[in-house]
Amino acid sequence: MSNNNFFKYIFAVVVVFLILYTIYVIVQNKADISNINPDQTSTLTNIQTDLRLAISQLDTINPLRTNNKDVQEITKIIYDPLISLNENYKLEYYLAEEIAKSDDLTYVVKLRKGVLWQDNTNFTADDVKFTIELIQNGVSPIYSENVKYITETEIIDSNTVRIKLSEPVPFFEYNLTFPIMSQKYYANEDFALSDKIPIGTGMFKISEVSSNVIKLLPNETYWDLPNRKPMATEINVNLYSTIGECYLAFKNGEVDVLTVNVNDIENYIGNLGYNKIEYKSREYDFLVLNTANELLSDPAVRKAISLSIDKNALVASCLGKGYTPSNFSLDMGNWLYTRDLNLAIDTEQAAQILNNVGWERTSNSWQKRLEGKTEKLSFSITVNTNNEARVAVAENIRDQLANFAIPVTVNYLSFESYREAINNRNFETAISGLKLGYSPSLITFFGEGNIANYNNSEVLEIMNIVSNTTDENTLYEKYARLYDIYLEEAPYIGLYRDTDIVVYNQSLVGNITANSFNIFHNIEKWYRR
Repeated sequence: MSNNNFFKYIFAVVVVFLILYTIYVIVQNKADISNINPDQTSTLTNIQTDLRLAISQLDTINPLRTNNKDVQEITKIIYDPLISLNENYKLEYYLAEEIAKSDDLTYVVKLRKGVLWQDNTNFTADDVKFTIELIQNGVSPIYSENVKYITETEIIDSNTVRIKLSEPVPFFEYNLTFPIMSQKYYANEDFALSDKIPIGTGMFKISEVSSNVIKLLPNETYWDLPNRKPMATEINVNLYSTIGECYLAFKNGEVDVLTVNVNDIENYIGNLGYNKIEYKSREYDFLVLNTANELLSDPAVRKAISLSIDKNALVASCLGKGYTPSNFSLDMGNWLYTRDLNLAIDTEQAAQILNNVGWERTSNSWQKRLEGKTEKLSFSITVNTNNEARVAVAENIRDQLANFAIPVTVNYLSFESYREAINNRNFETAISGLKLGYSPSLITFFGEGNIANYNNSEVLEIMNIVSNTTDENTLYEKYARLYDIYLEEAPYIGLYRDTDIVVYNQSLVGNITANSFNIFHNIEKWYRR
């Protein structure tokens, strides 16, 4: 090899080496960046690790005694429950490590060991018993339903309690989502009258309270610190006299995230500089069809009616902002709502269904020979006159079905008469509504004695199975079958539900999600730019 060729060879080797080394450095740097622990804020630039929240009209920061929605939301990051719920309303163990169902009326709760209160005392079974009995004694109206069926809380040992019920409660574990209070901390005083700042076991702790701010700091003894160490080094909860002051503070960039109480929030905070999350609430309205009625006992008739109602038009015409069409009680984001049960308006299919079971359409009605006489397909909708929205909805359904040749009359009743008609099942159809629980239980709609007088042996069997299992595959399978039956038999027609709104400044960074249980999911990863 000549000297000239030799130097060319060496030069080429050096160039290739430099290229490979450069690629290695770039890849390594990317790997280092991707592996940055979000807690290590020093590796990130332009980061602010203080968060700003808000409470208007503070009553108390005590999570059991407060009636303030802002407080109820914020205290979820200070005071832990036995069980929490994720973004899809799925159970997550917090202070409880395991819950075993001994029989229909008995649950054994194993508590997480090594949990410390924020005064460094140990969390024990005494605290669970203490909290349940506080709520039972009327200290906390907002959680009274959670403990309604608990007859006894028995301490087995310092890390185990046995809970006994007065009657079976489907998905009872979902009731254990109330915050736990420290028994020792309140040992010598009346909890209902105490002005002490409660201690918690949560991710953040209260370090300072003044007339205009509550300062939170990370809880250095937090039991889940290895997995959920917060990026925020401080949270300032600003206190305001009115919600209007909260809106102004948010508009001025002094608050990072806020739950809003109005649908036209743009009129208060403008349109720029923030993001908005709208999520389905637990307030659910539906049309219930009394299946004991002769005409409505036919599933084909009920399904045809459901296919003849345009829910989108109904919401737009009667309700507007703050409401969304809703097809089923679990469609607010529940993890077991695995398919869309929407029955979009389809009058051609509805007509075919009626034709298939012997109904014939004339110019303005559907007719059928039943027991030797001609019957016309018509019914009434019972509605409470005190609820203007539901009255408008009933009238809208009446007008829509008139276009499909089904005459409907609206039965306007006072609140007391309406309640009596519902309780006695003295109606043909009715507009009703519920504030739903967090669990996927459907006993209210499909169990024995349900409001629709609906009786289906397979559905009752499904209700029994899902109420007595925690196996996810079984739950998915049974709920899928239930949805098939619901679509075919339509004992209820879902109509709409309220929506709630969270706004947050564009400077806030993180996986920001919200549902009716908690607006602070993943707060440990939040920071400001």
